[in-house]
Amino acid sequence: MAKSYYNVLETLVNICAVQDGNIQILLKRKMTDPYKGYWILPGRILSTEEDLNTSAGKVVIEMTGLPSMYLKEGKTFSNLDRDPDTRIIACTFIAVTPKDIVSLKKDIDEHELKWFDINELPKMGYDHEIIIKENMKQLKKEIISNEEGVLSKLFPSDFTLPELQKFFENILGKELDRRNFRKKIVTGEYVIDTGEKTASGPGRPGTLYKFSERIKEGGFLE
Repeated sequence: MAKSYYNVLETLVNICAVQDGNIQILLKRKMTDPYKGYWILPGRILSTEEDLNTSAGKVVIEMTGLPSMYLKEGKTFSNLDRDPDTRIIACTFIAVTPKDIVSLKKDIDEHELKWFDINELPKMGYDHEIIIKENMKQLKKEIISNEEGVLSKLFPSDFTLPELQKFFENILGKELDRRNFRKKIVTGEYVIDTGEKTASGPGRPGTLYKFSERIKEGGFLE
């Protein structure tokens, strides 16, 4: 087969978590040219001895130390000029994890790692900002339908209703009536009162909830 038919593939992973009602994404700072000092998605070149899911899983382990998490294939990006050095096709993935179980250090190549709000991204290298925006559209759809229990992956532990409402407002891009939201999610038995309160602080302690089994039905945002 002619050499012109050979292409390099890379797996890029959008590792996401929730902080204060906002989706955040894990990025690493590039240490070499091109785009030295810019931030990029974690990824790796696909070897001839592994499939895409295996490669994406290795990226997740390298970045977070976690052996598994919610991992879905995202979009593929194949613009001819997406890498200034060579022809590379990006096969992207979306991963979600509770932020508090991820211990950030540096990856094996000593890249700096940092969480960023998806609405406040830093200066990005390559086409990675476009990739993030496109894959966040997919993730938001999966959150609204609670595909494969993704909500429980983002909120595995206790949360307050104001925190959850802010999260859904950010997903939907609009404000939600507090009373109606509470009625829909509490009366609908999508959450369970844990009997616990938030730690003491400047305001009144808030009631902590967790998702019930009914959350698997999804559709409560419709």
